[in-house]
Amino acid sequence: MINHLGTVTLETKRLILRKFSTEDSIDMFNNWAHDAEVTRYLTWINHPDIQTTIRLLKLWMDSYKNIDYYQWAIELKESKQVVGSISIINIDDYNENCEIGYCIGKAFWNCGIMTEAFSSVIDFTFNKLGFKRIAGRHHTCNLASGRVMKKCGLKYEGILRKIIKDGNGELVDCKCYSILKDEYLTS
Repeated sequence: MINHLGTVTLETKRLILRKFSTEDSIDMFNNWAHDAEVTRYLTWINHPDIQTTIRLLKLWMDSYKNIDYYQWAIELKESKQVVGSISIINIDDYNENCEIGYCIGKAFWNCGIMTEAFSSVIDFTFNKLGFKRIAGRHHTCNLASGRVMKKCGLKYEGILRKIIKDGNGELVDCKCYSILKDEYLTS
């Protein structure tokens, strides 16, 4: 049985994962939401202006009232800067599984930040919420995302063909990964 707690604050060595606020709009827009290179392989296009970012943040903030909604801002402890987001999506309570999605600004690629954030969310998802399986997937060309999943212990399962539309509305193939709670607890 899943024990939903909502988006609670999580802390790692370098990061604070917390709820977004409208005050995060400048960091979000500047660090990743406006960058076409960051959003290249995602399901949404880069934001043309900060108003778009603010509208999205307001939707997210309104969703925090739902106990089964999980959307974290990734904040660097040292600078208090928000550099990305991570969320639990595609929640299936009955089958006790979910998926994790994430995005981080280009200036913060290859620093281990997303691996640190993802590892924290995995621990929370298994040990606090009670899920038995966590999945992740990425556009087949987004190899860096696959490396993050592997570093976090997820195993490659295969390719789902034309599974999701990218930001341009084109159906794309995705590589799929997963980790089971039993594997996580014994690793």
